[in-house]
Amino acid sequence: MRIAYFGFVLALLSLPAAAQNKKNAPAPSSTSILINGQPINGKVLEMDGRHYMAVEDLAQSLRGTIAYGDGRIAITLPELPPAPAQVAARPSASVPPQLPAPAAQPPSAQPPSASTQASSQSSSPQSPSMTVQPSQAATIKGTLTYFVDFHAGNKPDAGSKVWLVKGRVEIPPDQTFVATSAALGTATNPEQYPAIAYSIADEKGNFELRDVPPGEYTIILQSAHTVGTLNEKRNFFGRGNGRTARDSKGRLEFRNLQIKPGEAVNASKDFGPNIDM
Repeated sequence: MRIAYFGFVLALLSLPAAAQNKKNAPAPSSTSILINGQPINGKVLEMDGRHYMAVEDLAQSLRGTIAYGDGRIAITLPELPPAPAQVAARPSASVPPQLPAPAAQPPSAQPPSASTQASSQSSSPQSPSMTVQPSQAATIKGTLTYFVDFHAGNKPDAGSKVWLVKGRVEIPPDQTFVATSAALGTATNPEQYPAIAYSIADEKGNFELRDVPPGEYTIILQSAHTVGTLNEKRNFFGRGNGRTARDSKGRLEFRNLQIKPGEAVNASKDFGPNIDM
């Protein structure tokens, strides 16, 4: 009886602490965020009068790219349309009556003033103009699709993931693929390759990586609707069944790229049909 009473007292004492912890936890806010009139999809957390949102939600909603590395997060956004401007009403002002202009004198009687000469020189077509050097950064974009069936054909592979890694990268088919938005690798070495750029295909299967410096890269594409591999090599016992550890959570494509200055690279991919895992 004493043990039961003691347990009841402990339960009563723990209720205020649990309620305090629940009160201090940030609560999801019903506030919606608009940037230049475009809605941002994602959860908004309100804590201490401030609102917080994941940078990944901002980049994906505004169709931008996000890259991680060297202790910083770089978000590249396309040019957004300007927000609708509100024209403020101007106060009415009385217009003073205009006096008749004096009669113009003959050109010979009016010598050109210093200000007139300066104005004519500034508007001369021989004045030097500012020239902007073209950007040396390249762009990688494409459309990702997959095969549904012979009736529906190909559909956009929305939600597919895209990474860009320096150098040549390859994950063996018998290794489990592990990746975040900042790095990728295997189960034994999940941060083997840092990602310098990361993107997610939109509802039409489109993705874009901007401001890529020239150099050698590997782009890794992971399907959101297909698993298994379709290009297994034949061995002594014949072709495999396509069930690989690397592609068990999404079919992967590793493509080596030699990026040139100012180049626009098309990295589109059709992942083909799905394999029942």
